[in-house]
Amino acid sequence: MEIRPIKLKDLVKVRELEILCIREYFDKEINNKWDELPAEWKENLGASNPRSYRTYLDGGLSFVAVEDDEIMGFIFAQIIHHVQNVENLLWVENMGVHPYFRRNGIGYKLLRAAVDEGKKQGATVARSAMGKDNLRSIMLHKKMGFFMDRRETALLDMNDLNKKKC
Repeated sequence: MEIRPIKLKDLVKVRELEILCIREYFDKEINNKWDELPAEWKENLGASNPRSYRTYLDGGLSFVAVEDDEIMGFIFAQIIHHVQNVENLLWVENMGVHPYFRRNGIGYKLLRAAVDEGKKQGATVARSAMGKDNLRSIMLHKKMGFFMDRRETALLDMNDLNKKKC
């Protein structure tokens, strides 16, 4: 398996996987009524929608996990300047791993790649939003050293990265 920066050619496969992950989450929240949601609303979901994808592609902080040309997982991240008294914040927009490949360390490797590259690009803090009931994501972020804020946001002081090796 290879963790590499996301490319334009990945758009269709990443979009399919991101929607699968979003739908999996939303089905629990909306009682399996995904098909009843407006198509326009669903088209705009996620970082892989056509209007957002270029931002993540150009930033160099979004990655995919690939094996034999199959996308197994993704992470979308970017640096946001001057937000919440932070000069350079690494914002993790979304990440997901295909259900078949979960529990194999792929999510950790993707998050690690984004955090390491974010630090190289000058980020001092990383922030990642997650569902408050997504225990696997919460545990993943804690393993990496993120501080949990109300179980919906995880924060990582990038200056502590060298102190704690995961």
